Amino acid sequence: MTDAIAQSFIDTFERERDALPGAGGWLAARREAAIRELADAGLPHRRLEDWKYTDLRDVLEKAAFAPAPAHQGAVLLPEGDAGSGAALFHAIDRHKIVFVNGRLNHALSDMDGLPEGVALRPLAEALEQDWAKAAIERRFDTNPQAQSISGLNLALMADGVALHVAEGVALDKPLHLIFLAADDGASHARNLVRLEKNAQATVFETHASAGAAHYFADQVTEVSLGIGATLNHIKLQDEAAKAVHLSTMRAALSEKAKLDSFTLILGAGVSRGQTFVEFEGGEAEAHVNGAYALRGEQHADQFCVVDHAVPESNSHTHFKGVLDDRSQGIFQGKVIVRPDAQKTDGRQMTNALLLSRDASVNAKPELEIYADDVQCAHGSTIGELDKDALFYLRSRGIDEMTARQLLISAFLDEALDYAPHEEARAELKALVAGWFEAGSLSAEDIV
Repeated sequence: MTDAIAQSFIDTFERERDALPGAGGWLAARREAAIRELADAGLPHRRLEDWKYTDLRDVLEKAAFAPAPAHQGAVLLPEGDAGSGAALFHAIDRHKIVFVNGRLNHALSDMDGLPEGVALRPLAEALEQDWAKAAIERRFDTNPQAQSISGLNLALMADGVALHVAEGVALDKPLHLIFLAADDGASHARNLVRLEKNAQATVFETHASAGAAHYFADQVTEVSLGIGATLNHIKLQDEAAKAVHLSTMRAALSEKAKLDSFTLILGAGVSRGQTFVEFEGGEAEAHVNGAYALRGEQHADQFCVVDHAVPESNSHTHFKGVLDDRSQGIFQGKVIVRPDAQKTDGRQMTNALLLSRDASVNAKPELEIYADDVQCAHGSTIGELDKDALFYLRSRGIDEMTARQLLISAFLDEALDYAPHEEARAELKALVAGWFEAGSLSAEDIV
């Protein structure tokens, strides 16, 4: 029997199917198949091992999100507001693409001036490209419930962007994708990134509210890297306090390709970020790192699977977080080493710092190894502020609040240093500093 919230998405599909991109083409059949899978499997729930800490069905059912409308009226980007995630990266020379309620906003975007060999198209215009079709049809998961999440996005995706970089071409400056929620409701977007042999690109993502309070942001990003291609990716998630954020990145790496991805999580009431990496060629590298700072009742779940299917590939995953009040942080990671994937180097680590006795962290890094000539490691630490270090700083005349902020900043800085762009990294650190200033961090609430 289909659960109630899945049925509501199915009803939305039936109402809007003819207006969705690709209606009447090859994508229509794929959308139909995806919605049937959702009807059969339903949305994930706590009885599934990979979702034991986040009951998406319960979260969405309580909110009962209707589709977000096409926004009417102006949307102002808070350029220059250093304390706003929506204003981040504005000082960096970049190409800018803006989505409002999951739909491309041409008035706020700038898709001109791209170098020769770089094609940037709205999703609807890219659907007939062979590489775009292959990216959408790729299946990474065999678990029905896991696949139903990507299927939900596939069935209802209303917009997105497709970036294609030709062989040997480097995108001249970062591409910044800005996703703003201006009205309450659910939005579904899908982005496609294809870098051909020896191509290079840097992509920023910002997810924030532009007035909406209760909304569901659902996004899937498909990444395909050709031989020797390099993608640097930085994502900021700074959604509204009552928003639900669900994102999935699925990346396929060819020989000698490199993916360097970093995520900073500050906002959203409930969020789940999923990353799936498949190595299809040797001597490739994947770095999937991130940091989070949570307070109040925030709940952030990071899930990462790195699949080493070929020899001589390397992966590194490291997430660090600080948690205040009654917030909850989750990290679930798995490194899979297939029988033929000799000379693999795969590592996962997660560290968390609890600032309150009511905050909690669940960590479950895993190794699944079927080869014998490998170097793999995983680990997890959860702790509180070092009282000796705090005493040392206070003995040098630093007040207690400043001393705590210094220690917390030092803890997170190690993770922020993974962000693969120097100017962006500096802005992320400034934004995190603003997070400290916005919170109380009162001594009686801190362990």
